[in-house]
Amino acid sequence: MAKRLDVGALLGAAVSDSNTMQVHDIPLAAIDENEDNRYDQWNIDELAESIQVVGLQQPLVVQANGERYLLIAGHRRRNALALLDRKTAPCIVLAADLDPSRRTLILHWTNTMARGGAGLTGSEVAGAAREIEAALVDLKQRGVVELPGKLREYVAGVLQVSEAALARAKAIDNHLIAAWKADYKKAHINEAVAYELQGCDERLQEQLRGVYQDRLWCLDAKKVRAHKKADAAGFAPLTCPAERSPEPCVSTDKRAAAVKRGECPGCCHDCERSESCEWVCGKVSKANRAHAEAEARQEEHEREIDAFEASPLAAVRQHMRAMLAQYGVTAPNELDEPLCYRVGWVFTDDPFAYRALDLADTFALAEQIGIDLQELLFGNPAGAPLRELAQGIEQAVAEPPQVNVNSHVCVTGLSKYGVCGAAQCCDESYACCIACPKDCNGRCGWLPKATPQPAPVWHPYPAEQPDEEQVVLVRKSNGYYSALVYREGAWYLPEIPDSQMDVQVEWWSAALPPKTGRE
Repeated sequence: MAKRLDVGALLGAAVSDSNTMQVHDIPLAAIDENEDNRYDQWNIDELAESIQVVGLQQPLVVQANGERYLLIAGHRRRNALALLDRKTAPCIVLAADLDPSRRTLILHWTNTMARGGAGLTGSEVAGAAREIEAALVDLKQRGVVELPGKLREYVAGVLQVSEAALARAKAIDNHLIAAWKADYKKAHINEAVAYELQGCDERLQEQLRGVYQDRLWCLDAKKVRAHKKADAAGFAPLTCPAERSPEPCVSTDKRAAAVKRGECPGCCHDCERSESCEWVCGKVSKANRAHAEAEARQEEHEREIDAFEASPLAAVRQHMRAMLAQYGVTAPNELDEPLCYRVGWVFTDDPFAYRALDLADTFALAEQIGIDLQELLFGNPAGAPLRELAQGIEQAVAEPPQVNVNSHVCVTGLSKYGVCGAAQCCDESYACCIACPKDCNGRCGWLPKATPQPAPVWHPYPAEQPDEEQVVLVRKSNGYYSALVYREGAWYLPEIPDSQMDVQVEWWSAALPPKTGRE
């Protein structure tokens, strides 16, 4: 192995030549920054704290320049001392006529040694290497130093980097186009990407710069290698048309022979035979599988919908939609909150897109639009009690009732199920046996126990109001009946006369049936 360059000896010789081995305190104001310094000034605050605690461990190196001094090594230390408001700094002074090549070597060597081999970014190593290489060649030509072996080894030794890293830095500096160099210097791309890019010809570098200039974050070394391989194939597009973000064309080696024989167009994206082609690229193959799986899922979903539409539940849903339309409700947003957010299943074309209505929501829907639950679900068959109850009230108020549907509400209030049983076997047009003049065997059995009036008279509330403290039969907005006490515009339970009821009364009647002991 070649002998390492002893830069320390050069520094010592330079100091000896200056005939000043002593350290001098020099005013900071008299020390000028060196424009040739490439090293970052980082962690100045931390260095200042260290100097304040343990003192300055290493003097600065300066070169006499008339009455002033040029800073050769110790730029971070100088700035840290200035931050501490120190007026002077201990310095080793080099002669004013110091050899420029020696000065260059000393500048880089002292800075890298002080930083433990750090200080230069990848984009700066090549520039520093050029300066060191030129200085070494000059010193060798003048016989100042002997440099057996490879020059690159000595340059790497001064910069405290490996020869491989130095070779990569020089390759990037020599072959990377200016636009990519600017991105590399700003750390928009890393060293691995820069090194792979320098291996591409200028044409491909410019094309890739145009594609990735706004998406540098998605470019890596692996992609650059793939782009280079696809470009070498000669038939692949710059980027894959099957991808939204820039991606290289892949698997070109599998299709190269087929393209040469004229059996393959080169790009699989628009190829009609891609689904069965043995040379198809992985990206299009993946897209084909995803498309086939999506079609299979759609077919299965359509079969599920067909099976649902043939079920009784679908018939109920269809009837609910029709009944809601009769009441002016054709969309969920036409209902009050929060129910409007839970009835999408009724209106959607896809019954699996929403959760089916549960029992509570079904009751709430019927109550909100004012329809009998059975009528909402199945139409209006015989025995839809809430609707028949409302019709019975209207018939009892009308004089004389002329409705005969053979299914009336029990106006006495004594029927357990609320329906008049006698009307099921009667063809007369009266709503109740009380109003019928005929005396037949089918007359209502509750009449002897009911009120003696010819028919209960229902009064609309609050248009008509009972007397104060009067106990009356009321029909509430929810369709239920109760006996309540009326007092000063409010309703009370007869058993608890001081407890006001929170109810909405729509009708009331003074005709109270006697207690029979039946529930």
